[in-house]
Amino acid sequence: MNNKGLQSVKINIGSNMYSRFSDLPNTVPHVLAEFIDNALQSYYDNKSTLFANNADFKLIVKIDIEWNEDNRASKIVISDNAAGISEQKYESAFMPAKTPEDNTGLNEYGMGLKTAVLWLGETWTVKTKALGENVERTVRFNLNEVTLNELEELPVETSYQEPSEHYTVITITDPTKNSPVKRNLDKIRGDIASIYRKSLRTNEMQIFVCGEMLTFSEYPVLIASPVWDNTASPIIWKKEVDFSFRNYKAKGFIALLRDIDSTKNGFVLFRRGRVVVGAETDGRYFPKMSGSVGTFTYKRLFGELELEGFSVSFNKNAIQDKDNLEALMDALKSEIRTPEFDIFKQAENYRLNETKKVIKKLVKKHDQNVKKVETITINTQTKKPEAKLTQHPLIKESSTEEKHEQDQPEIVLGETIDRYRIDGKTYKLNVEYVSSGNELFWSDINRIDEGVIICKINMEHIFFRHFGNPTDSVIALIKTIAVSKFAAKTSGNDTTAEMMEFFNELIKQTKV
Repeated sequence: MNNKGLQSVKINIGSNMYSRFSDLPNTVPHVLAEFIDNALQSYYDNKSTLFANNADFKLIVKIDIEWNEDNRASKIVISDNAAGISEQKYESAFMPAKTPEDNTGLNEYGMGLKTAVLWLGETWTVKTKALGENVERTVRFNLNEVTLNELEELPVETSYQEPSEHYTVITITDPTKNSPVKRNLDKIRGDIASIYRKSLRTNEMQIFVCGEMLTFSEYPVLIASPVWDNTASPIIWKKEVDFSFRNYKAKGFIALLRDIDSTKNGFVLFRRGRVVVGAETDGRYFPKMSGSVGTFTYKRLFGELELEGFSVSFNKNAIQDKDNLEALMDALKSEIRTPEFDIFKQAENYRLNETKKVIKKLVKKHDQNVKKVETITINTQTKKPEAKLTQHPLIKESSTEEKHEQDQPEIVLGETIDRYRIDGKTYKLNVEYVSSGNELFWSDINRIDEGVIICKINMEHIFFRHFGNPTDSVIALIKTIAVSKFAAKTSGNDTTAEMMEFFNELIKQTKV
């Protein structure tokens, strides 16, 4: 059908109001999230039609920024391939404070697009093509023109497009004081990824910021025996939650961090599938159950909770009715605490033992090595290592090749991954620091066809109890013995004498 009948859109809320939008309290990630919300809601509303049009459809949102000489954004372009803004919803999309008929979605207040664009820039253009319609529509807004002429409506430019096309492109220029600066780009990416972690986990949407696709890294959960019985089997300290209290609901999980990290503790609160509180590292929610600042419970307890029954602020970065939120969390604490799974007792009393601290230092030292290091290339005929500069991190060596039979469940306490080149072939060396077994170290070569050798060092071995925690020199010796054994085997002459020849050459260059 022909949809060219729409010639203009009303914008009348009082021209002076527009100039005040940039003073609203907000942050760059939350403002950019308004555009992503619109795309995601369009996807939800038109999901079946989008897939009927293209069985391989994937929702993609792109945020591209041009920087001026001061490394501040001079132009921001947000584009998506959702279903576009239909004629039916077009006028309400540009009328500030026009609440959608269905306000149960992500754009419930009808303020997102209008306030977000003017918070970032004084001039903007929205070009959109709705799936199933044959018209592309473009609206241009310039704050100076609107306020000077007290405009109450804007013309709509139209052009013909195929009905199967669908997209929205928003271009923002003439930046305000709120426009992003380049040095904050990594934080912007991290916060946006945090807000949409659920959608990124399920791969229902891809988000690109300045050409980089966003991902969300999960927080490692503590696996350890309960502090009141250190002989018991290790427990995964994570509790699934599905809890109702009065007219409110909370669903998600509460857990303990494997490693204390002040950027990951505390709670992240969701509503309608996206983060409302806790996207930023300094904005997480700490209820009474988190304990006092500085306690181990405060440092280790974290969680994600999808809330129902609560309203949010207009910019969707705060939960309203905080008293009932705290009451919900108090009731939840009583619900999840049991004698068998006392997550709060575990949090307050668990301590990382000295061996684990040593491992963390070893892994950290390894990760901080310079990027350009010498990867040792072994010629098994001459037994002479040849130094060769590469971009790979420093390698760790393997041990014997016998398959290790474990007596108890293995817990990996730390790991380093490196490269080693033997007779022209590059091997990936995974060194795992484990807490089980009868041997000091051994190798797993089940993945040798993939070019992977796994070397395991038993940190609970009696050797370390007798002689103290592993030092750099001890690890270096184990590494060198391991790779020397493997090199001897590869040379076809797997003898002790052959292995020692390799060892005496390799130890000269082995590092931690």
